[in-house]
Amino acid sequence: MSEIESSERLALDHLIKQVANLYSEPAVQQLYIEFFVKQAEQETISSAPLEVERVLAACQTLSLRSTSRFFKVESDYYDWDLQKRAFRLSAPSIHHLCKTVVFENKRCPHDQYRDPFDSRFYAVTVQYTSSIDTSKLVDFLRAGSNNRYSKKHYNLRLASPEKCLELTGFKFGGVSPIGMIHKIPVFIDKSICRLKPPVFYAGAGNIDWKIGFVIDEYISKVSPVVVELSVAFNPEV
Repeated sequence: MSEIESSERLALDHLIKQVANLYSEPAVQQLYIEFFVKQAEQETISSAPLEVERVLAACQTLSLRSTSRFFKVESDYYDWDLQKRAFRLSAPSIHHLCKTVVFENKRCPHDQYRDPFDSRFYAVTVQYTSSIDTSKLVDFLRAGSNNRYSKKHYNLRLASPEKCLELTGFKFGGVSPIGMIHKIPVFIDKSICRLKPPVFYAGAGNIDWKIGFVIDEYISKVSPVVVELSVAFNPEV
């Protein structure tokens, strides 16, 4: 890295820290939410792929449309670092960027998914700056089912791209926590619920589309299972 590049990086890091300190103020958080909602109310969606249209329809059905924002991002979005992605979405920080992944319990004796504590499949939303501790999920599932099964009953693995598409209608990189074809249980990591300002950004059904939610509205309307699942990691590594 050249001296100029190093200087610019330090300046950017300093700016990011200043912004983080600014967002720690409740008044600034409120202003952010007010601006977010105003933009959502004025937003129009056109020429969106069918998967995104399905997410949009889900927003309307769940009465989330006035508090959710859609973004069409550049085709090389996933080549960018997290900070550039956050800037692109006007997200308060990289910690507000989230993804939804589908897990399959390989040892589940059935293919049902109506019982959130005894399902073969789970959709889990987590921050990009953390990773999912599946042992925590297993403990939570066992407790929720009154320890009906031993730990040997669980072998949680990411579902294959084909199974993910079959269940959700979304490809990897575009999975949305709403608008899935099959209503598999939806979990959200509790760390997301502690974000300030209280918004998070996730897939909107297509790899080139993202959606932002106001957390309280999302929790209220979607009723996901909230559980402590994540282990933080350094996104720069």
